[in-house]
Amino acid sequence: MADTPELDQVAEVRRKLAARSELPLAYWVLFTAASVLIAGLPIWTSLLPGSGLYFQWGALGAVLISVAYAVIQRRRSGVYLPRRVTSYPGARLLWITTLAATGAGYLGISALVDRGLTGFALAALVPVAAVMLVGHVLTRSAMRRSIEDSRVTP
Repeated sequence: MADTPELDQVAEVRRKLAARSELPLAYWVLFTAASVLIAGLPIWTSLLPGSGLYFQWGALGAVLISVAYAVIQRRRSGVYLPRRVTSYPGARLLWITTLAATGAGYLGISALVDRGLTGFALAALVPVAAVMLVGHVLTRSAMRRSIEDSRVTP
């Protein structure tokens, strides 16, 4: 490393740090499944007996397991980056847009289920889950670019 200029060394360290922020493929597979389950919550609760109470508790359990996994991975890796998306300037707008689109899709699915149009709600579930997944992937890549550019705020 003594042969490379200091600025190049700093840039290389930033790239390595950004690479540590990447999530494994298993996370994306589980996130996709969770996106479908969460976006379809109104559908599942209308189809399951007992208003889907067990399903809601199962979804809560999955969220708690996901949070525990994130904490364990952070401790194991030793890399402590800010958890809030708002700490990454490049990801703020994408995150807000994804949240708005997800909320609108969830409300749309809920409205379709309330009107008894479960088939249309199932058809709308795929694009809503896809928007959730694509938005999350784009947000994570924007977070990585912010780390590489050293634009992360505490």
